[in-house]
Amino acid sequence: MSFPTKAISSLGAYSKWVEEVGKRFTKKGVYEAPWFRGAGDSRYRLVPGLYRTSAGREKGSDDELRAEFSRRALPLVAERAPRTEWEWYFLMQHYRAPTRLLDWTDSALVALYFALSSWAPNAGAKRGQPKPAVWVMNPFALNRRTRWVGPVEARSSTARQYLPRVYSHARIPQFPIALDPLLADQRMLVQHSHFTVHGSDVRGIDEMHVELGLKNGLFEIVVDLDADSLLYLRGHLALMGITETTVFPDLEGLARELRFEYDLDRP
Repeated sequence: MSFPTKAISSLGAYSKWVEEVGKRFTKKGVYEAPWFRGAGDSRYRLVPGLYRTSAGREKGSDDELRAEFSRRALPLVAERAPRTEWEWYFLMQHYRAPTRLLDWTDSALVALYFALSSWAPNAGAKRGQPKPAVWVMNPFALNRRTRWVGPVEARSSTARQYLPRVYSHARIPQFPIALDPLLADQRMLVQHSHFTVHGSDVRGIDEMHVELGLKNGLFEIVVDLDADSLLYLRGHLALMGITETTVFPDLEGLARELRFEYDLDRP
């Protein structure tokens, strides 16, 4: 398993890399729009939350978790209650309950923001300082095994196989697919959200990328800079209009934006 690694020191260099990826994803004049995923540590694998836990991997089903979340969450839903199984599942992911979903975006700058904002300089110091990274994937290539050209719609019968009715004991497919969600939440809209939904195989997408048809459709860039340069890059990203409140348009986002502006996150 090998992915290109490249040091990025400016938004210009990052933009050039995104352009290069776009050319790789263009075949016979047809452009297949990439998805991006930012990570605070380049060592994080492309595994959804449920499969990052030993209990989730061993159980092989999230039926009980889904049922309990919808049973207990209804009194806590401030706005319109979810109407479908997928809306409930996206809500679980939104509030960080373990699911088989993995977040992606079609915005390269939003992905870079997530990589830089989730980077923690002291995390994993014993194993070496973490380095933020951005993954890029071709969702069209991932879904070649389906009848869909491009990402699958959440309301489709193909998507339904990955989220059967709870306790129906229906088997889910083995491999993940690229999924276009129902944008029921404002954050999903401004973050240009997309998802991959994993099947029964607990491996990360990066671990089985060849089997998934992603041999030339999955890349990782590691932002190999020192702490001060990373903060500078994040500040430059803010100058280009990608800030906490553009990605999280609420009071929580405003509070985080002020913490960054006034340098209040340093110990």
